[in-house]
Amino acid sequence: MTLTEVRRLLTELGIRPSRAMGQNFLIDANILPIIIEQARIRPDETVIEVGSGLGVLTAELIARAGHVIAIEKDRRLCAYLREQFPFLELVEGDAVKVIGTVVPFPDGYKVVANLPYSISTPILERFVEAPRKPQAMVLTLQREVATRLAARPGTKEYGALTLLTQVYYHVTVAHVVSPRCFYPSPRVESAVVVLERRDPRITPLPGARFADAVRAGFAHRRKMLKKQLTGFGDVEEAFARLGISATVRAEELDLDQWIALANALAPTQPCRGSSAKS
Repeated sequence: MTLTEVRRLLTELGIRPSRAMGQNFLIDANILPIIIEQARIRPDETVIEVGSGLGVLTAELIARAGHVIAIEKDRRLCAYLREQFPFLELVEGDAVKVIGTVVPFPDGYKVVANLPYSISTPILERFVEAPRKPQAMVLTLQREVATRLAARPGTKEYGALTLLTQVYYHVTVAHVVSPRCFYPSPRVESAVVVLERRDPRITPLPGARFADAVRAGFAHRRKMLKKQLTGFGDVEEAFARLGISATVRAEELDLDQWIALANALAPTQPCRGSSAKS
């Protein structure tokens, strides 16, 4: 849709874009083909879209996927989407609350969405920590968040979100999107980011509190990591075993080192068939 078309339609629907709800509508026709190309959707796939808005991306997903689950919070936009796409599986509600409850995690699904800025991080966390993770995600979000997802160790962008994502996904920033591509124009640049499912070189053990340790480690970036992980086990022994400096900070460890550390801090699992003697 063009800027004129979007404005006219929003007026007809009685909608004034809400910054609190992250309502920025795509008006640049050049961006949509980039998203679709990166998504590589097959006719037998299920796609989840978060924040369907006026259905510009929704229509393209319906034309390509076997099944589309769309999530939209604004009831007025939901009424419009139901009229435009009568066979669409549309879930009206807050995506942060309905993902994993009202909206299940299907086998082999993908997520393709222009994420509302206000909920982009918690939405990402819902999917990357889900028991059944998407095989791929193609997301348009703040460029700052995209940079954090693709960050390398030792940079200021490298943090908990980086590690929690990269442990299961290869991250590529495919395209930077100008604020002028949206109505109303956001205050920041956006980016199309591609997350492709992968297996980590080192796998977190079932008892390892990888996500909890990472969040604790980056809670106070300037402090030494060893102090941040108090309560996660024998930190002194784990650091010594892995050859990690006692003064290291969270951003200095790469993904493999973080997984190895979480595994080293995991409680020892009793052998099967063993029994305690009194």
